[in-house]
Amino acid sequence: MNKYIKKFPQSPDFEHNDFFKGYYLSDGKLGIEVDYIDMMIGHQYYQKETESIHIYYILEGKGSANINGETYEISRGDTIEIPINTEFAFKGNLKMIEIMNPPFNPNTHIDTRKNDL
Repeated sequence: MNKYIKKFPQSPDFEHNDFFKGYYLSDGKLGIEVDYIDMMIGHQYYQKETESIHIYYILEGKGSANINGETYEISRGDTIEIPINTEFAFKGNLKMIEIMNPPFNPNTHIDTRKNDL
């Protein structure tokens, strides 16, 4: 494996039932995490991160995002910035790049309530 060039993973690194599949595009060693997300339905729950910001870039598809109680229509070409301690959820069939700073930590991730989008 090359230390500078990463190949797209053969199978998902994480997935949540039939809602979405995720693939690590970076190893987090540079202080950020980059993932490819193949979202078939959306998030099952609203979520909040107490230490990480999220930036999503929509590659394909369209759907909805609820961020801090406001709903937005999202589609290819949109960039979505989620600050720390901001509740959010997505719904739709979307392919996107996710950047987290710092990388995901299950101890700072909170599922707040069922997604009602």
